[in-house]
Amino acid sequence: MTAGTALALGIMTGVMIAAWFLFRKSWKKECEYDEMQLKIRAKGYQVGFYTALFLMLVLVLLSELNWLTVVTPGFAVYAALMVSVTVFAVYCILHDAFLAVHGNANRYFGLFGMIVVLEGIVSVRYIIDGEMLENGKLTFGGGAPAMMCVCFLAILIALIVKTVRDRKEAEE
Repeated sequence: MTAGTALALGIMTGVMIAAWFLFRKSWKKECEYDEMQLKIRAKGYQVGFYTALFLMLVLVLLSELNWLTVVTPGFAVYAALMVSVTVFAVYCILHDAFLAVHGNANRYFGLFGMIVVLEGIVSVRYIIDGEMLENGKLTFGGGAPAMMCVCFLAILIALIVKTVRDRKEAEE
């Protein structure tokens, strides 16, 4: 990693920590979920868990058959876990259980958008520096920002779709 990349990562980390402190202060309000939302969230946890379990099984099979040739095992496990968390979040968003009762999605747009942009910038930097691949395999260090960018982009898109759909229903 070059000094410029390390500096950029440090600045982005500082920005994300500052944003977390700012958003945390605005989210101090007590979040309340009704019983139906709690039930849906429990189902979302279940769906996310079974997704992780299935993906881990696939990874073990691919690894044992020596077919896991394009990614390192560390990145493969990370990707499986990130996909399962994304499945949970999207499930909860689409079933109205992501936000608390009378929750406002607007504050999540900024946070998730910032994460997508920052992780996208880091990913592009890894691609430009040629650090994304090592010995022809996608590594954890190079692939984690790209994976996080893709997963948070999927969550952001689901949140936008749900918000637009809810606004259209409210107008009708």
